[in-house]
Amino acid sequence: SLEPGRVLGILGESGSGKSVTLRALIGLLPPGRSHVEGRITVAGHEITRMSEAELREVRGTKIAMIFQEPMTALDPVFTIGEQIAETIVRHEGASHAAAWRRARDLLELVQIPSAARRLKSYPHEMSGGMRQRAMIALALSCRPAVLLADEPTTALDVTVQIQIIVLLRQLQQELGMAVVFVTHDVGVAVEVADHIAVMYAGRFVESGPTETVICSPSHPYTAGLLAS
Repeated sequence: SLEPGRVLGILGESGSGKSVTLRALIGLLPPGRSHVEGRITVAGHEITRMSEAELREVRGTKIAMIFQEPMTALDPVFTIGEQIAETIVRHEGASHAAAWRRARDLLELVQIPSAARRLKSYPHEMSGGMRQRAMIALALSCRPAVLLADEPTTALDVTVQIQIIVLLRQLQQELGMAVVFVTHDVGVAVEVADHIAVMYAGRFVESGPTETVICSPSHPYTAGLLAS
């Protein structure tokens, strides 16, 4: 359970099931090869009972996701501006000119310099840190209630990682979003999360306020993860 304006950090080693959990939350698991039980309610919408058409209406508006590698998540044949503007037109029915202005404002919000010029850039023309910022802008374009962040700093240099973490925390507080932040980096989890849930072998083995989990771990796996 996650309240508006709070950040849940999901912490665990590679392969523990963190990304699969996020994909379940946004309805992106392949239907033929996966089976989801239980209930997932996002801003009053029951995700597990929705058709694909209904999910397309909810994705981006109620719940959005920042993927781990922006180079594979962004479309290489469209400019950054076109991709952000298309989302706004699709979900909010705005004119292309209004959507383009909002796209520029979003790039400024995520602190991309020369935002008006960068709107016309293709993903391959931007650095890794800039692409990650652009993907954050894309995720925020329709003001989602819940933001899912799947290890958004893994592929970046350490200095850029810090900038992205600070930016996400700042945007989350300003916009009042609920955020689920997946990471295997304890330092990142401590910096970002109000509450931490530890995953091991596809299950949550411990959860609690960040300070409690980090300072007084109850589960042996959590203690081992912190010691590593």
